[in-house]
Amino acid sequence: MRPFAWMLLLIHSVILVLWIMNAESLFSTTGIVFWLITVAAGFMIQTKLNTELLVKKLVVSSSYFMVFLCVMTLCIYVTTRSMP
Repeated sequence: MRPFAWMLLLIHSVILVLWIMNAESLFSTTGIVFWLITVAAGFMIQTKLNTELLVKKLVVSSSYFMVFLCVMTLCIYVTTRSMP
């Protein structure tokens, strides 16, 4: 499970970079579905990590940060769509 956790952390880092760059590929339907799947995978992987405390903390914090980015993206979308 540990290699999957490290791969997930790498994917979360790529998503963060794409979010900062405001990449169209991340904000497409496919990108958002992939983003949400990685968030769900992060929470599933952290329940499977029993002995690796550092990796587990990193995965949990990264997954919560991805949720925060999803909420911020939704807030930005709603705010900009309501402007005339």
